[in-house]
Amino acid sequence: MHINNLPVELFSEILEYIPLKDASAIMQVNRQWYQEYRGVIYRQCEAKLEELLYSHWSDWNIPLRLVVYFNWHDFLLDKLNSFCKNFDRYSLKRRLHYIYDSLRIDMVDIDKEREVIDNLLTHYEKSPDFEGLFPEWLWERHKNNRQASAENCRHINLLYTLMRKASCIYFQIH
Repeated sequence: MHINNLPVELFSEILEYIPLKDASAIMQVNRQWYQEYRGVIYRQCEAKLEELLYSHWSDWNIPLRLVVYFNWHDFLLDKLNSFCKNFDRYSLKRRLHYIYDSLRIDMVDIDKEREVIDNLLTHYEKSPDFEGLFPEWLWERHKNNRQASAENCRHINLLYTLMRKASCIYFQIH
């Protein structure tokens, strides 16, 4: 079997193990290899950006005694801006807006799911044989939805703050 005959998913997974230092050699093989490896690099950059964006101050080995004097949002903006410049990504401001918009779209889906769950809970409560306990699967779905909603809200608030600070920094510089 020839390597070009592999399924695309398997081929992409193999390319993920190739270090970036070998990127130019891999990308010069042919057009398919170029496109697939470029996709792998893009997905890895996006994953790193997400990891950086949702990191916590403790992930950066910042001593607890310094956290009191530390402006987390400015620190994070500096790191994100540096990341975008080094990897020739879109401007940080546009990137933050894109992620913010996608989180708001996710929130709409989470809210729709919440409505479905609330209707099911109401249906169970109104049934004559209801004894005060909901089915385990429904209660788990309810908890997972609330948790997803809370996490999404935290991310939206963080991005909103970062976008406001990024706008202020942009206008101070220009």
